[in-house]
Amino acid sequence: MSESTKVTYRPEIDGLRAIAVLSVIVFHFEIEIFNKQLFSGGFFGVDIFFVISGYLISNIIISDLNNGTFSFKNFYLRRVRRILPALFSILLFTIPFAYLLLTPKAMQEYINSAIASIFFYANFYFMNLDFYVSESTKVMPLLHTWSLAIEEQYYLLFPLFAYFIYKYLKKYFTFFIGFIALISIYLNSLTQTTDKFYRIEFRMWELLLGVLIMILGNNLQIRHLEKIGIPLMLFPIIYYGDSSINNIEPKLIALTGISLIIFSNTTSTFVTKLLSLKFITIIGLSSYSIYLLHQPIFAFFRIYFTSIQW
Repeated sequence: MSESTKVTYRPEIDGLRAIAVLSVIVFHFEIEIFNKQLFSGGFFGVDIFFVISGYLISNIIISDLNNGTFSFKNFYLRRVRRILPALFSILLFTIPFAYLLLTPKAMQEYINSAIASIFFYANFYFMNLDFYVSESTKVMPLLHTWSLAIEEQYYLLFPLFAYFIYKYLKKYFTFFIGFIALISIYLNSLTQTTDKFYRIEFRMWELLLGVLIMILGNNLQIRHLEKIGIPLMLFPIIYYGDSSINNIEPKLIALTGISLIIFSNTTSTFVTKLLSLKFITIIGLSSYSIYLLHQPIFAFFRIYFTSIQW
């Protein structure tokens, strides 16, 4: 951990972000080819985002701790500047469409979800909805903010944890990260309820996997792992479907894949050059805004066309 320094810009990581966000969008678009949904496991793109977030955020925190420059105030201000402007923009964008297209009941759910997204408890809000009487998830404009809530809860908790362990138990830091990640994986094996989709304790291992890759990548160098990583990452996105949304096995495959790609950290291979292409990295750099925007667009289009058919 003491060897961890701030990573220089890695365009292939933006390429991975592009794959993640496009996987989610294509999945929600529900395109079928030969009676098979394209990217039927595209929801694993969110899991890929979590690993990348864990990797990048932990690098910022731990490298600043090593340099003696870490500040809770500066860290949280950077997160606020990064996250809130885009989120508020999306909320402002959706308000007029919600007013015009939603029923009174759906409008109430929209208002509640908007408040939940602002205060980063949207995952708990959607987890506790009774979907027997609520609107379909396909027409909920802010459903996707559940994942943003999990990331923000992680951003609140991890700096405190990292600072405490660094100060008092520094040499056991990697052990604690690995141990908590294993507990999170074990918790996933204990239940198949829908709650595990929304709760941070069942997602924590994905974020902490990024932390482990960041630490190990500063101490080990193994080339060409991306050649194994790419097919492992893409296989669950292409092969699995809705029935596997809460299963741990496809997540382990996909996230092992992205971990190998990030860990490899080479710039001269074909895979890295492909992921670093300009138009791909542009999508990756815009992935947060694209992700925020896609769900309300799809939801409002579905509501509009359904109302026309009626």
